[in-house]
Amino acid sequence: MALNLNLRGVGFHRAGWRHPSATPERVTELDYFADIVATVERGKFDAVFFADSPRLFSDREPLAMCLEPLTLLAALAARTTNIGLIGTISTTYNDPYEIASRFASLDQLSGGRAGMNFVTSSGDALAHNFGYESHPDFDQRYERASEFVDVVLKLWSGRNVDHTGRFFDVHGTLPIPPSPQGHPVLVQAGASNRGRDMAALRAEAVYTGSSTIPNGIEFYEDVKNRAVGFGRKRSDVKILPGLVPYIADTEAEAKALEDELEALATKNIDVIGQLSTELGTDLSVYDPDAPFPDEAFPSFDTHKGGQSRINRLRTWVEQENLTVAQLATKVEKGLGVVHWTTAGTSEQVADELEAWFRAGAADGFNVLVPLHPRGAEDFVDQVVPILQKRGLFREEYEGSTLRDNFELERPRVPFEAIA
Repeated sequence: MALNLNLRGVGFHRAGWRHPSATPERVTELDYFADIVATVERGKFDAVFFADSPRLFSDREPLAMCLEPLTLLAALAARTTNIGLIGTISTTYNDPYEIASRFASLDQLSGGRAGMNFVTSSGDALAHNFGYESHPDFDQRYERASEFVDVVLKLWSGRNVDHTGRFFDVHGTLPIPPSPQGHPVLVQAGASNRGRDMAALRAEAVYTGSSTIPNGIEFYEDVKNRAVGFGRKRSDVKILPGLVPYIADTEAEAKALEDELEALATKNIDVIGQLSTELGTDLSVYDPDAPFPDEAFPSFDTHKGGQSRINRLRTWVEQENLTVAQLATKVEKGLGVVHWTTAGTSEQVADELEAWFRAGAADGFNVLVPLHPRGAEDFVDQVVPILQKRGLFREEYEGSTLRDNFELERPRVPFEAIA
């Protein structure tokens, strides 16, 4: 299986930065991130992934994502040897030529270890940072994203580009030759119908919020089958569900760690008001103890956020019969965490990973540890050796590039299939 670390500076739990073992004052220090990455490179992880949200992530967690990904990953390239370096960019608020150049440069300097996670972003608050009154609607975002990725691929091919499209006019050649892996690995996340099509057509690794083995299998099979429909092989796309692990010597201690972090979280929050803001719906008009009404979910053609997010909230309501107050509390508890969360011993966590992998729900996992640096250390020192002993995870890197270690074929150049 593949293993990827979500390199979120304060850990994935919203109160991770408050834990006694945390050092949140260091989240702008290169050595802080270099130490975490050294840990997972020692554990033979395929890659680290650094997300991006070019706005204040949360007024209660201002340091969650406070560095620009490409800058950090370029610095980490010089401190690492084998591990992949995946950074996020918004196709809604960037230019394809600039992004193609930046990632091609990182790919060269790292010896072919770069990956580009492309997202469409969400929310008017982000749009305001770029001088726009509002965030584009869903269809426009995905149409732009599709054209954006196609232009980037053309530029990475090393050939002259003569592109005139709805969103971009690019005529010229990127002055950077193809890297040792051909071009950076393309990574994507999205559970909507359009998102799945995008993943199946262009992505080589897909992050997903699957929270159970059955819905993991559904997503896995659907995206793989769509990829085959686009003329690709099933092995061309790696499916990596998110995993939030709490690990300790006993299951009780692992659950106690999760409870401890919950106790550290901010209290006395208007959770229903927060969910109202997210959904763009006034939930105060509903009985908080009544089942969450389906009509309170926004329609996809008006909502400025991600469809995958709304799909996951709707699934929670349907599967658990949640009330308005219960859904709001659940959302606040995870601050949007919809990933599979597990708490137990290293053997129990390894058992669950193996169950997902063998069931065909995952090619590997995007590990979102609740706090740093403890989370990465616990996983590498306790869970990885068990996976290696079972023959489920590598003991040495297969090659020198991210594409080698993800077991992805070198891309065909030029990209004649791109219109």
